[in-house]
Amino acid sequence: MSEGFRFFTSAPLESPAGHVASDLESLKAGIATVSPESIFQHVTRMPVRFPHARDLPENDFARWVGDALQLPEVSERLAFAGTMPAASLEEVRAALLAVLNRVPERDRKRSASEGASFEFLEARNVLADLGIEAADPAQVVEIWPQLDDAATFLHLVEAPIFGRTEYALIPWLRARGARGLADSAAKAVAAGPPVARLHRVIGTKWRRSMIGRRLVDRIDAAEEVRLREARETMTRLAEKLKGEGRA
Repeated sequence: MSEGFRFFTSAPLESPAGHVASDLESLKAGIATVSPESIFQHVTRMPVRFPHARDLPENDFARWVGDALQLPEVSERLAFAGTMPAASLEEVRAALLAVLNRVPERDRKRSASEGASFEFLEARNVLADLGIEAADPAQVVEIWPQLDDAATFLHLVEAPIFGRTEYALIPWLRARGARGLADSAAKAVAAGPPVARLHRVIGTKWRRSMIGRRLVDRIDAAEEVRLREARETMTRLAEKLKGEGRA
């Protein structure tokens, strides 16, 4: 429980995922086997960043099925299956596969034209240590203004999605008894604001929540000072009385 929290920033590195689809069967095979990072890249990243937006573009799979294969109904179902920002990546994968499993046999044979195949991509995060570490939750509040938007997204949103608990800030706060800080951060994340706004909102909430604690600390400190001064006064008085007694 004494371990601090180390802050990182990140940048996505996009690369081929090693699978290309030309029809629904090969699309289904790719969805079933590619990495979670690929599912995130093609489906989840937009709903996660803008969970309450009403005009998000279709996910990459849905758009390709609608444009290259001319299957609008399948495209619509795939788009709906990808609008689950709170779902795990494996749940999203399962929902997409369930849609494709229900497609009639005649439509599964439809192929994309030459040059219109779908290439799966994945974006893996390259982490950079910011050289900043908080020993306790109070220090997190002090450090927070120093973080960039990429660090905010990594520690509050992306790390939990990928199950990378060592980079997830909210569970760390809970584990160290800072339930109020953790709850306010979780509520702000669930509201789904843009990342820059999320960073500002959480910083403001945390600073306000610490005001009461600082006041209590000051009162306790003042009381401690008064008690120490009283003890010192009594000690001086006792020494004075002893001196007069000898005289």
